[in-house]
Amino acid sequence: MNCLRCGDDTASKVASAPDGSGAWEVYYCEKCCYSWRNTEEDIVTDVTKRDPRFQLDKTDLSKIPELK
Repeated sequence: MNCLRCGDDTASKVASAPDGSGAWEVYYCEKCCYSWRNTEEDIVTDVTKRDPRFQLDKTDLSKIPELK
C-alpha cells in the first residue's frame, strides 16, 4: 500500500476496530513512520487537499537530521 505522506509502497494496516465492526483501521508507513486512520478527514487522506509542506514526495529521508 502506498503511504499518503512519502508515496512509497511501505505502508500497511496495523490495527482495526477491536469489536470487528470495521469502524476504523490504522495504517503505518515503515519508511517515514507516518500513521493515519481510514476515518481521517480529506485534508489528511487526500494528497491534493493537504498542505504541500507535509508531503515527503521525492525526499531523501537519510538526509533529514535525527533529533535527539
